[in-house]
Amino acid sequence: MPSFTSEERELLHESLRDYFTSRYPFERFRELSAPEHADGFGREEWSAFAALGWLGVAIPEAQGGSSGGATELAIFMAAVGGGLALEPVLPSVVLGASAIQLAGTSEQQALLGEIASGARRLAFCHYEPDSGYARTHVATVARPEGSGYVLRGEKAFTLHAEAAHSLVVSARLREAGGPLSLFVVPGSAPGMRHHPAPALDGRRGAALSLDGVPVPGDAKLGANDDDLSGVVEAVIDRGAIAVCAEAAGAMARVTDQTLDYLKTREQFGQPLAKFQVLQHRLVEMSMASEEARAITHAALAALDAGAADARLKIWRAKVQVARSARFVGGQAIQLHGGMGMTDDLAIGHYYKRLTMCETLFGDGPWYLKQLAAARAG
Repeated sequence: MPSFTSEERELLHESLRDYFTSRYPFERFRELSAPEHADGFGREEWSAFAALGWLGVAIPEAQGGSSGGATELAIFMAAVGGGLALEPVLPSVVLGASAIQLAGTSEQQALLGEIASGARRLAFCHYEPDSGYARTHVATVARPEGSGYVLRGEKAFTLHAEAAHSLVVSARLREAGGPLSLFVVPGSAPGMRHHPAPALDGRRGAALSLDGVPVPGDAKLGANDDDLSGVVEAVIDRGAIAVCAEAAGAMARVTDQTLDYLKTREQFGQPLAKFQVLQHRLVEMSMASEEARAITHAALAALDAGAADARLKIWRAKVQVARSARFVGGQAIQLHGGMGMTDDLAIGHYYKRLTMCETLFGDGPWYLKQLAAARAG
């Protein structure tokens, strides 16, 4: 069980809020997301996240972390969404670290210390061009060669894959249809080609071509050849609830910024915020945001408690958060008028981030199908 008290969680929330309010303004986002920026994220910010202990918030104390749980990590992710942060928190601290925690040997767990210190950035390269949202559809194959393996296959666009020190790559062991395995592969390994591209919300990433990528034997996570489909499912579930928290943080900021905008814009001699019909829209936005926050909190509590229905609660949260994100983002754009569609205001960038959160790891209709199948089963 996580060791954080409610007071410690509040302190974490306050420290994150203060940092992103004072040191990560919208102007910094625009600077980092500009095409001419070398990295597409802040190395200075990444170092600050590590120094403040945030990168290790859910990593065990034995590896230099704080031994927090999914809830503590979600507090961080909510701040990431609220601040439009571009740093690779999701692929490295959530997905990559989770894969190592769940599947790695005691020796491989040492990688977690490097994640907590900011020395190693990871990306989770699992989905493939033909897989859609299917979680275990993997055609990449890792064939034994000498004392190691050779990887061949294709991976779809993955956030921050182009800038990661190491990639956690899924592959079938020995042959197509073999056990699903995970490998920690150097980002600059020979035989690997990156196909960089920007994501909708300004973050960067890349698709991968693995054409005979050699890796040593200890690159494979785990001490045996057991199928890791369950680990992959758990990692994706953690990613799904993390983006729910990210979206909740973004929606809260969107609602606040929309209210501030309506207070300053005038029509017929009075602020737009005075018009009752617009007040009703703001209330609906606030309610949708709160619904997303509440269902996300319930899923996080179940996950941290190891509840049997934690997965179903995560899937339900993803459905509701997708609905809320689309509603809140769309209403904010409408209430800002034409300015909401420009890059000059933050609101359009929040809309893009919410759209990414809505679709990452599966959209609302996909999770509804999974819930229906689970109920039928």
